[in-house]
This record gives sequence, structure tokens and C-alpha cells, in this order.
Amino acid sequence: MFGWLINGIVEALKFLNGMVHNYGVTIILFTLIIKLVLYPLTAKQTKSMKAMQDLQPEMDKIKKKHKDDKEKQQKAMMDLYKENNVNPAAGCLPMILQLAILIPLYRAILSLSDILNESSFLWIGTLTNGSLAEPDIAIVLVNALAMIAQTYVTQKMQAGNSKNNMIMWIMPAFIIFIGFRLPSGILLYWFTSTVFTAVQQYLISKEPIDKEVANQ
Repeated sequence: MFGWLINGIVEALKFLNGMVHNYGVTIILFTLIIKLVLYPLTAKQTKSMKAMQDLQPEMDKIKKKHKDDKEKQQKAMMDLYKENNVNPAAGCLPMILQLAILIPLYRAILSLSDILNESSFLWIGTLTNGSLAEPDIAIVLVNALAMIAQTYVTQKMQAGNSKNNMIMWIMPAFIIFIGFRLPSGILLYWFTSTVFTAVQQYLISKEPIDKEVANQ
């Protein structure tokens, strides 16, 4: 299913590595390129979250007013979104695309395991003879901390949305759970993406919100 994308990622990694001669740096560069390509979607996602935060007081009033009638509550919420040109689902696409890239990247790293078994980056892989193709406890824990930091930034833009906040707080534990099964090269991609996303969200959240953009 992802064959063509896996091959494309493999070739992209080989090309970038031909310039920097280190697969750790290569994965970081690849991640930054992906984040820059997806930046317009990230901007829409962040502005949509900020717009939802601004509407939170009105949403709370609607919930209180129609607490015994879910149908009226839902209709009032939709009217509020429409009136303010806000789309609550605007942030889903970047997450879907990230997963669509993560799966073939995993397969690509596995296909490059012979090369990555001889590749190291900073401390990563010190417990696995310097291999980016093997799990590494240090990068797992660093990813969990990075996800907590990104969660904090996101929470600032989703105040009052307890459901989403609960889901996001589960992510660090999820990363720890699956991280010990993943190549450290994948976790290096995840870490770089998480940090870069947090920085992007923080900077974008400081910009004035164009509600037309947030609705797209």
C-alpha cells in the first residue's frame, strides 16, 4: 500500500545523507523538511485551536443553558461555530498526514537497517552499539518529556477542553509504552517533529487570528 512512498523516503534519506554523511542529522533534516511542507496545515490547526479557546466562555454558557437538552446544545454550538467562522475539525488533517508519513518512514528505516546498524547520533544507541535501527531508552524518555512540553503549549490554546487535554496527556505514556519497540531513528524523527511543532504552535498562537483561515 505504501510501497511507492517507502521507496521515495528511502531515496530521500539516502540523498540527504549524501550531503551530511550522518543518518542522525539526515533524519532531523528530513523531519524539518516535512514540517515545513506541512506548515500551512499546522498554521490552520493552531489558529483553529486558538479560535476555539476564544469561544470557550460562550461554549460554557451554551452548555449550562442547555444542559438538559443535548440536541439544542449541539445546535447552539454549531450556530456559534458558524457565526464565528470556526471549524472545530480543522486540526485533524495534519495529525492524519503525520501518521501517514510515520508508517512508511518506519518501513524505510527497517529497509535501511544494515546501514543504520553502523550509524549513531549523539548519545542515541549507546546501549545498542550505536545503532539507529534499534530501540534506545534515552530517546524514549526524551520523547516523553518533549510530548509533555508540547502538551503544555497546546493546553494553553485549548483551555477548558478537558477531553482533548486528557487524550494528549496520555500520549507521553503511550510513547513510553511503544518506544521500547521502535528503532531509535523513528523516535529521533518523532522528537524533532514534536519540538518543531511546539515551537510552531507557540509562534503562530502569538499572531492575530484570521477567522477565515481558522475555518478552512
